[in-house]
Amino acid sequence: MLLNKNTTFQIPIVIFTAYLFSCLMSCANPVAPSGGPIDEDHPVLDTMASSPLLPVNFSEERITLVFDEFIKVNNPTNAILISPPLSKTPEYKVRGKSLIVEFDEEEELRPNTTYTINFGDAIRDLTADNVLENFLYAFSTGEFIDSLELRVQLIDAYTNEPMSGAMAMLHPMGEDSAVFRVKPIYFAVTGGDGIAHLQFLRADSFKLFALKDENRNFLLDLPGEIVGSYPDPIVLPEDHGNLKTVRMYKREERLFLSHRRWADGVKLLVKYNRPVQSVRFDFPQLDEPVRHTYYGDTTVFHFGVQSPTDTLKLEVTSLPDTRDIVFIPPPRNTEVSGLRNKRYQAGLGPGERAVIQFNQLLDSVDITAIQWVDTLHREQNKIKNWQIAGDSLILDLDLEQGKRGMWLFTPGAVVDIQGQINDTLEVSFNRSTVGNYSNLDLTLQELDSAIQYIFIIEDPRGVEIEKTVVSGVEEYLWELHYIRPGNYTLRVIEDVNHNNRWDAGNILTGKEAERVVTHKVTDLRANWDFEQTIVPFID
Repeated sequence: MLLNKNTTFQIPIVIFTAYLFSCLMSCANPVAPSGGPIDEDHPVLDTMASSPLLPVNFSEERITLVFDEFIKVNNPTNAILISPPLSKTPEYKVRGKSLIVEFDEEEELRPNTTYTINFGDAIRDLTADNVLENFLYAFSTGEFIDSLELRVQLIDAYTNEPMSGAMAMLHPMGEDSAVFRVKPIYFAVTGGDGIAHLQFLRADSFKLFALKDENRNFLLDLPGEIVGSYPDPIVLPEDHGNLKTVRMYKREERLFLSHRRWADGVKLLVKYNRPVQSVRFDFPQLDEPVRHTYYGDTTVFHFGVQSPTDTLKLEVTSLPDTRDIVFIPPPRNTEVSGLRNKRYQAGLGPGERAVIQFNQLLDSVDITAIQWVDTLHREQNKIKNWQIAGDSLILDLDLEQGKRGMWLFTPGAVVDIQGQINDTLEVSFNRSTVGNYSNLDLTLQELDSAIQYIFIIEDPRGVEIEKTVVSGVEEYLWELHYIRPGNYTLRVIEDVNHNNRWDAGNILTGKEAERVVTHKVTDLRANWDFEQTIVPFID
């Protein structure tokens, strides 16, 4: 092949150009070093190259922040918080080592206002992902930067645990419903310790709200959002640097029926959106009141021997003032299930009575038709006492500690309210010995005799083991017998409205959630008797 002199020099020039381009590209694209110490340093702001810090009379369209290394910004829309909130979300642009915050052209900043931009965990170095945590930039549209501060502790009103990721928000005074309608003037988000630090505040009086904002619109507008408010005004500078505590709760929704169905043609099962311990039920068109029982969160109405044939009107009153009315069509299937045993607990503690639950309300018992059985004979004298409680038969058995026994229910021993009798039924029980349990005398002191208290013993999972309601006393001795060894917690509730349950607050009326405290119970060991004194509320 013939080559002219120009062609003979083109090949090395092309090779050199490709090599040079490769070098330039490797320099332009920073990569992690292949060796040496691990980079653990977060980006550092270059104050000389960045927009001025703490500027006043601010009217710029953008803020430029320059760092000492290449950066990236993670999830800026959610991680970066601006207080007071803006009407338009800014645009965040990364240019090598620079972060540019560009305001929307339609954004109108408030006059004479100090703004803060909290970058949270958004700013990171490009190669090692080291985070510059809670970097804050402040500016003022007025003549000076406001410098007052407030710390707010947010806790769960029932558990007293810190609320992480919740907002402490300041609104102008005189707007008790502001949390529903307008964004706050100032806000800050809590960390894992439940503490929010509001900075660069002006001298003024504010209403302090707390919100677990699920949709991040700074408004209380979703049913599941957790809220709270501080009862007194926040006055700055008097409260400058103080720590205020706000107890948060999920608002109690309007009472409504969430589920209903008929069973056996004579049983109506209904479930409401919240506990019904303090609820009154009424079927106004029926002459006789309808008996009802509870199964967890479900209320069961028992209509006796006659299935309803017309639509039922159910009036529900939740004390003191909430009322709900629903109309329920009659059952399509009126066939009634036969009487049968539903459940019972075989293991009994010392002195504990046996409870046998059936699928229908009970009407009567023939105690002579229940026999104790062993391998040799049957006896009728092993039941010392008995009673009917709705759908359950409660037996006080003559069963010694460490022994097991079996009882035979012959047909007709139990009769339900439809007149149905049981088939042959065998149930076995065993009774533990006293040495497997603990006893505890718990003395509660410095109580207010004008207040009703709910005392609850909970296991480590938070499951209720024992409960009692007390009022009218300044000291109370709670004798707890035959408790399984373990670690327990005492929960004390100030039942202000005497409805035998804990009540959340009301953000509109300013009513706070009922106070709750917890105390550790001494570790209980088998075959020991313990005494403990607790002062529940210590201000």
